[in-house]
Amino acid sequence: MSANSLEMIKDHLGKSIGEIGINIYLKSISKLKIPEAPSKNDIEKLTLELEKAVITLYGDVKSKEIFDSLRKKLVEDDKSKATEVATGSDVDREIRDFLMKNTLPSEKDITDYTKYLIIKYGGNAKDVEKDLIEKVKVHVRTGITKKKINEEISNFLARYHEPSEKDMNDFINFIRLSDIDYPENELKEQVERARLFRKFHGDQEEVLSELDKFYDFVKVNKDKETVGREIKKQGLNYLIMNNSGVSDKSLSEFIEFVTPIEEDIKEALEGLGLDHMVKKK
Repeated sequence: MSANSLEMIKDHLGKSIGEIGINIYLKSISKLKIPEAPSKNDIEKLTLELEKAVITLYGDVKSKEIFDSLRKKLVEDDKSKATEVATGSDVDREIRDFLMKNTLPSEKDITDYTKYLIIKYGGNAKDVEKDLIEKVKVHVRTGITKKKINEEISNFLARYHEPSEKDMNDFINFIRLSDIDYPENELKEQVERARLFRKFHGDQEEVLSELDKFYDFVKVNKDKETVGREIKKQGLNYLIMNNSGVSDKSLSEFIEFVTPIEEDIKEALEGLGLDHMVKKK
């Protein structure tokens, strides 16, 4: 239940018995200390309290008419909210499936998929597309972060086949200084999985996705003009767009996200005595 349920009850009583209904509602809310975001149990207690008060003033027949109608409204509202939640979950699942198959969707892909979602689930086109773009952007940044982590783990294990605890701690600090936001426990687990795989199976063969290829392109080129041209060519302007449109600043930030400034990282590593993490053994 929500605050909307309280408004519904208040409005229903007001329409049914006028100002008296509003006063009964307010007194009951105060007496029962009903919170702004009531639970289902809170609503049931409030409804019973109100019903008793209305019976006293108007009798059983009128009270039954008022509260049968109210309960019907509350049930319908509850069902409607449950449907909205279920629909939202279905949409999220659809989008996850879409992004698994389209690791780097173009603007046309996004536009077409927006149409598909609206046809299937309804909704406002602008809102659906905006929400989809935000989810795609998060997906892309998450994918790039994972790619960066995988590369760094591969480089780390190439230097330290059986890393010690100190090596691991140095690596964790190195990742932090590289501005890669990644949970420490997950990083440790991923290093161990990669180490064991290498030990028994050798290097893992990588199948490049569209996102991987784009990441590699940005990492190699770095130049704003070149990267901007490629973004436009692939229909990926949404990656560097803010409220006022395609942004030069957003482009710079995106390139820096993919390829942090190496000199800054090197200086930071040297300052902490971790420069061995990037030197060849």
